Amino acid sequence: MTWGTALPFLAINLVPGGLARYSMPAIVPASWLLGMICAGNALQWPRRWMIDDRVWAKVVAAFVGLGLVIGAIGYPITAIVLRNRQQVKVAAAEINALVPPNETLYAVNPDYQPVFFYVKSPVQYVSQVKNLPHNVRYFLVRNKNETEALAARDWEPLRARPIARVRDYSNREMVLFKVAPANED
Repeated sequence: MTWGTALPFLAINLVPGGLARYSMPAIVPASWLLGMICAGNALQWPRRWMIDDRVWAKVVAAFVGLGLVIGAIGYPITAIVLRNRQQVKVAAAEINALVPPNETLYAVNPDYQPVFFYVKSPVQYVSQVKNLPHNVRYFLVRNKNETEALAARDWEPLRARPIARVRDYSNREMVLFKVAPANED
């Protein structure tokens, strides 16, 4: 129980770039292990391991030192590597640069898109392009719905035109449209 709980818990939580969703399943057995330790000598080291307290102090010091060295080297390197891999925030920044925060952004059948957590404009979901309201100014469609959005004439004399192509976290393309007069840039 000890090794099956402690090692995965420490390995998952000490890995630079590890996320909480990976360590959550280890919390219950770790709590159980902690309860067993605190319940009055419920957990004891095997007798053959009990050589000398000074030996254990050296082993613990060695592992703490190793952890500090790994952390001092690993976390800065991981921070640099992961900085360039934040696709969701980059996509949201592209959308935020083009859509004013006071305008509603309509998302046409977007599937799961974590990019919307970082978009500053209010987001409304619709199932199809034909369900967009007549006063829409900005909307986002998946690549496969682009031709339907270009063909829509619900906003005459205004028309929808693509203003950006954004890739989501799974590398699928989404197209951001602006509904405006044909001569507006």
